[in-house]
Amino acid sequence: MISVGTVDVPERVDRGRYFGELDYVELSLFTRGDVKAKTRDKWVETCPRGAVGIVAPDGDLRELAPSVADNVAAFGAPCAVFRSPALFAPSQANRDRLRAFFGERATAEAIGADRVWVPDGLWEPRSAVKLATELGILCAIDPLVREPGSPPEIYEQLEAPGYYFRVEAPGRPAALGDELLEDLAALAEHYEESVVRVVFATQEKWRDARNFKKLLDSSSL
Repeated sequence: MISVGTVDVPERVDRGRYFGELDYVELSLFTRGDVKAKTRDKWVETCPRGAVGIVAPDGDLRELAPSVADNVAAFGAPCAVFRSPALFAPSQANRDRLRAFFGERATAEAIGADRVWVPDGLWEPRSAVKLATELGILCAIDPLVREPGSPPEIYEQLEAPGYYFRVEAPGRPAALGDELLEDLAALAEHYEESVVRVVFATQEKWRDARNFKKLLDSSSL
């Protein structure tokens, strides 16, 4: 199963139109601590249940905001997304911190949804996915970021319980071209027997996500 969405609902796109074309959104609204209950309730009323991934507040991964599980329950969220602090290097000490955080604080039982870890660029994607799988969580990677000369198929050998492709495509100010979208579609379809979420955080994320969804729909005809 492949779900497609963006990081936050794009500006000037109402939620009705958004969910008429896409089926998932990674929502960072609750990374702030001042969101009122009535604001959350309005979002809950206008979003399909199970279509919103909740981004946990930024900060030290050793801490867990108690509101994360509450927001997951309110939306029926399939995912809770945890972003690494800046410069969170792949050291043994930080690997141990991740094990303690997801094994003792942000457990599957405590969160009530798939836990998605977003490492920063210091982590090699395949080794990060391997570590995440060992911890029983999902790892967000950008499959369009590859070493020069590496083929798109380099990410077809990942072994994980599910896949979260968070596409940023840094350095590309325009919409993604057909070739890149086709590479991404081929990868998503390679894993389609698992749960796959493709989330765009690109400069033209609304256009990219819709173009990608159309490409998937056309290939399934």
